[in-house]
Amino acid sequence: MLNPSIRFSPANIAALKKALRSQYPHIKSSHLDEAIAASFGFKSYAAMRPALHQLVAYARLVVESDHLLLLLRLEELGYRNIAREPLRRLVWNIEFPDDRYDGEIEQVIRARRRPTAANAG
Repeated sequence: MLNPSIRFSPANIAALKKALRSQYPHIKSSHLDEAIAASFGFKSYAAMRPALHQLVAYARLVVESDHLLLLLRLEELGYRNIAREPLRRLVWNIEFPDDRYDGEIEQVIRARRRPTAANAG
């Protein structure tokens, strides 16, 4: 199953949390932090936080958010009645503020993916 790829940035993490909080207001904020960290493969929010802030200063990282890991962590925290499919759709449909690529890089990627014209060359 495919997972959405997003830029690993504080703004995108905040957007993910905001969307989850609006859909699941009964989940504690700290539990959402833990589940979000798990969705990126971290064992805890405390482990994710330094990596997130260090990367922002030095590099751009695109990661996948795995809704099944998020769901599993929420179940471990006591939230057992969350349906898998609506959660998957929610994560896929979030409008993240930080694009995966900056404008110039995105243009290069699009140009590489564009098929060559039949009469070119």
